[in-house]
Formats: sequence, C-alpha cells, structure tokens
Amino acid sequence: MHASRVARDSMYARHGGDLKGVEQHFDYLKELGVTAIWPTPVVENDMPKASYHGYALTDYYAVDRRYGSNEDYVRFVQRAHQNGLKVIHDVVLNHMGSKNYLFLEQPAADWFHQWPSFTRSNFRDAAFNDLYASDLDRKLYGEGWFDTTMPDLNQSNPLVATYVIQNFIWWVEYTGLDGYRIDTYPYSDRNFLMQWGEAVLNEFPQLGMFGETWVQGNGQQAFFARNILPPVNGFKSNLPGVTDFQSYYAINEAMTKDAGWTDGIAKLYYALQGDWMYEDPMRNVVFLDNHDLSRFYSVIGEDFAKYKMGLAWLLTTRGIPQLYYGTEVLMKNFSNPDGLVREDFPGGWPGDQKNYFTAAGRTGQAGEAFTYVSKLANYRKTHPALHSGKLTQFIPRTEFTATSATPMRAR
Repeated sequence: MHASRVARDSMYARHGGDLKGVEQHFDYLKELGVTAIWPTPVVENDMPKASYHGYALTDYYAVDRRYGSNEDYVRFVQRAHQNGLKVIHDVVLNHMGSKNYLFLEQPAADWFHQWPSFTRSNFRDAAFNDLYASDLDRKLYGEGWFDTTMPDLNQSNPLVATYVIQNFIWWVEYTGLDGYRIDTYPYSDRNFLMQWGEAVLNEFPQLGMFGETWVQGNGQQAFFARNILPPVNGFKSNLPGVTDFQSYYAINEAMTKDAGWTDGIAKLYYALQGDWMYEDPMRNVVFLDNHDLSRFYSVIGEDFAKYKMGLAWLLTTRGIPQLYYGTEVLMKNFSNPDGLVREDFPGGWPGDQKNYFTAAGRTGQAGEAFTYVSKLANYRKTHPALHSGKLTQFIPRTEFTATSATPMRAR
C-alpha cells in the first residue's frame, strides 16, 4: 500500500477514520432518525495522493485497509443490520485508478478507452441521447477519461462487462449489503448499463439501487431511471432510482430567489410535476447537498428559518431523503474547492475542541438544529403517510395589482 500518512491539516490527505469508528457512533445515527448509511466508497484506493474520495479503485475485491479488512466490512454490515440500519455501498462503474493492477498489467489493450494523448470527457450528458449529436461529442462524453489518473473502462468489451458485473454481484453476496449508489452513472456504455442492471437485479430483486445523474432537466434525469419514455437508440434504463438533482436545484432556488412564473418556488413545483415520466418517483433520492456541492446552510446565507424550511421539505416530500453528514449540526462552507465541504465531523478524533456526537457538545443552534432534524426524521420513520403516502402540491401563486407591489391575498 502506498505511503499515505494521516495529515488532518492537509485538505486532500487522509484524515483517518475507519469502519470501526462509524460503528461506534451507530447510536448517534439512530438518535438522529437515520435508517441507512451511505459511507465513502470502502474499496481499496491505493493511489499516491488524493484518492480518499474512493473513486479511483485499485482492487475491485479488497476493502481499503485504512478502513479495515474485508472481514471487518462484513461485520460492519451485520452490526448495522442488528441496529436497524441498512448499508449503501458506493461504487463507480465508469473508471478505476491508474494504479489498479488491471491497468498496470492490462489483460488486453481494448480493456480501456485508449487515446493518442490524454483526452478528458466533455462531461456533456446530452450527447448520450441527443438525436443530433455528432459522433465526436458522443465519443468524447463516453470514452474520454474522467481525470488523468482514472482510466476509462471499455465496457463494450464482453470480458470487461462480465468482470464488473460479477464483482458487483459478489459484493452483495459476500457482505449482505442493502443497496448500491452508482457514481457517474450516465458515463458508462449504454448496452453495458442495461446488462449490468438486469444481471444484478435478477440476482437480487430487492436490492436498492440509485445512480448519480448530475444532469439538467426533468426529461434527461428521468431518461436514466425506469420510466415510461420510449427507448432512444436502443437504450431503456432499468435503474430503479436516481439522485434527484432537479429537486435539488429547485429547493435551493426556492430558498434563494424571488418567485416568478418558473423561477424561485415555482421551480420546485415543476421539478415534481415532471414525475409523470418515472415508473416510480418514490425511488428517487432527494437531497439538499452532498460531498460535491456547497453545503445547504451556506447556500441560504446561514438563515436558520430557511434551514428549517429546507429540512422540513426534505423529510416530508416524496422519495428517499439523503442527509449529508453535518447538515444536522449546521456544518457550512462552499465547494470551491470541494475539500471545504468534506471537513472532519467535530468530535470524531481525540483532542477535538467540539464534540457534536454528544448533546452537551451541541451547544446553541447546532443543538437546536439536531433536535429539529431528529424529531422530523423519527416522525417520518414512524408515520407511513410521510414515506409511502400520496403527495399533493399546489401551484405557487403570487399576484400583484397593476399599481402596487403589495401581494394580493390568493383566492
């Protein structure tokens, strides 16, 4: 394993923390009302630097020893289940780390998308299903590398597809995990995505799965989930759910912009109105922020009233709510650079001046925020109307007279 010392004062170095540390705080998670845990990817990321994020895997079949052993992960899942907690396994299909043995000693040249010189993806997901897309744009999107140290897998190679599919079936069989969150889902080969989803769900029909779909527009997002839309160029998604970026954009805009015909709170209305395209929008994962995005509390200008409104929406709307660690105690910052929103949770290490894992350590508004989120989350958990009931929404109305900017009472 590469020398990768713990250096908490360095943003992109390892900061420590392991599976045992999470396990020691199951009680905190249960008090908060959590029902499932989505940890950082646990597979080995043995890169020389900055692979703490877990998306540059170097061994498909090994837990990174800095987190624990394979056996430790099996016990982690078992103990989570004993505590009423499910475990979501974060994975990436599209690429691996350049120090992966499969790349260092390539089984064949066509296991990876090769270019005369380094070529990055154009990151334009529209090319995936644009009827008028140029061959170049489509190739750049799907075959360009995500980064210089992340070789892009050629999943149209049947041997590559089989290797990846078997690995993801193995992890469920070996550990008993409850679901997959698939990073950069739209970047993979279209035929492979259908083949992978079918194989995994045929083996484990009850497995929870949702893909990261960082895309623009209701239609584009629904395209990558099970939907009622017709196939495009032979692609018909079998992915149960997606990360609901459309409602994320909308709730953040509703909290920060004035209402308009399609702006502000109206955008939130239209984000949910697009649910007609999904086979089951209740399987979509809704969120206010995550490890790639500015923290919600900072986005809303540290306005505690808006914070409570946002959390109330998150925990009462349709879908599966995802809470980013620290949101419940008002952790803040903007994702420029992204390391600023991945700070250590106060209290996880000896010598921390604050310990938010304890009620005594959560002073002031941090404690008020935790109590508020905990009450809402536990209420949701115990009241079926909030997690499996029907949703009704009303069109936002703001009316003005011709001579005054004073809002009129809605009729």
